[in-house]
Amino acid sequence: MSRDKRVVIDPHLCEGHALCLETAPSVFDLPEDDVATCVAQPSGDSWQLVYAAIDACPRGAISITVD
Repeated sequence: MSRDKRVVIDPHLCEGHALCLETAPSVFDLPEDDVATCVAQPSGDSWQLVYAAIDACPRGAISITVD
């Protein structure tokens, strides 16, 4: 059984600093409501950028879940 990793953003913690978007623009977006969204689940080398975005988030709004 394969376990898939998924990026999750807590909309209650996100304050729209956009550091995730700067770090991994192919994975994150910041719509007009200033709450980041994950627009594409990362694959391959993109995970390194996601981990950097998690570290950069001042509110700890980004996490990874395993299904």
